[in-house]
Amino acid sequence: MTSQALPKRWLAGITALPASLRHPQAHAAFKATVLDQPEGAFCLSIGGGPSLVHSRLRNLNLLPFANVHVVGTAYALPFVSSSIHAIYCEAVLEHLERPELAVAEMHRVLRLGGQLFASTPFLQPYHGYPDHFQNFTLNGHVRLFERAGFHVAAAGACVGPVFALVDHLSNFWRECLPTRLLSRGAYYLTRLVASPCLLVDRFLLRRSNSHMLASSTFVHCFKPQDTQLAA
Repeated sequence: MTSQALPKRWLAGITALPASLRHPQAHAAFKATVLDQPEGAFCLSIGGGPSLVHSRLRNLNLLPFANVHVVGTAYALPFVSSSIHAIYCEAVLEHLERPELAVAEMHRVLRLGGQLFASTPFLQPYHGYPDHFQNFTLNGHVRLFERAGFHVAAAGACVGPVFALVDHLSNFWRECLPTRLLSRGAYYLTRLVASPCLLVDRFLLRRSNSHMLASSTFVHCFKPQDTQLAA
């Protein structure tokens, strides 16, 4: 293993840790949205690739990266109306200048009664792909989907406050220290040393106000079959 590969392996392990420490409601919402769908259901991941979160998901992205099954834009999803069983959208809406248009498209293509899971940053540093326009408070996240006609069944903090703190501190070193050696070294070292502290998020996420300092929030939505619910 090269000296360059070792920090990347460390970082990959540390980056994966917050996913295992997400709020139990977020895990349950993802399971209901994707894993509990019947055999043959089409589950769309908007913005997915090159990683594949789950084999049941079909990734849509702007470019044909690895594991991208459909090339297209979130502003004009290449599917007929009411044809998708479930939608997964994580760490995407902050990169869209007009997220309300993308959410309206999700509502259009989702079947009546179809489910959606979205997780979007709240307290995260700037990260551009291809740009970074906004983050969302929990209330802002919920209202974004409600305005599009979704029924929000559950919502809350997704990744907790301790990760948000570690993320900001490590990125502070990376962006502000004068040389690449110092900045990258401090970035990796901070994430490595602080990784045991991330376990504290298991307890902080139990608090009703954990969304106020969370790294990200989630919503679990349905496209109502009853038009009165969407009104």
